[in-house]
Amino acid sequence: QRTKHEPLIIHKAKKAGIPTPIIYMIDLNSSTIVMEFVKGKRLKEMLDEISHEERRSLCRRIGILVGKLHKSGIIHGDLTTSNMILTPEGRIVFIDFGLSEQSFETESRGVDLHLMKRALLSTHFAYAEKCFVSIIEGYREVMGEKTEEILKKIREIEKRGRYISER
Repeated sequence: QRTKHEPLIIHKAKKAGIPTPIIYMIDLNSSTIVMEFVKGKRLKEMLDEISHEERRSLCRRIGILVGKLHKSGIIHGDLTTSNMILTPEGRIVFIDFGLSEQSFETESRGVDLHLMKRALLSTHFAYAEKCFVSIIEGYREVMGEKTEEILKKIREIEKRGRYISER
């Protein structure tokens, strides 16, 4: 099922303007997907190596791309800086759509962004909050008024998590 699902989502993401690897072959019998090797660095490894201004700009661009995903009904499911590659040409390529789903629900969008925020906090603690603010700036450029509704949902999700951890 995943072998069929992931290429379909990648194709839909590409149509929405999201840089993704090129799929060369799908073999359902052996559950194999052969796709392009994307040259570049995972954002996880390079966010520490760039200036504050470059990081802010990159995070805003991430937000625009996530907004395009969500606007087209794609929930990535694993939005981390490990699943984004910055190519030598400066493109941000999204990879690993294995946990993705199709949804226009505010809850799904909120969970996707909440997981991104948690990933930033666990991997890039020193500047996670500023990065997330920049991501939301870019996201808002695409999602407009819907952004406030989704941010409200993220706060609700965070409260659920605190309640569980306090029990």
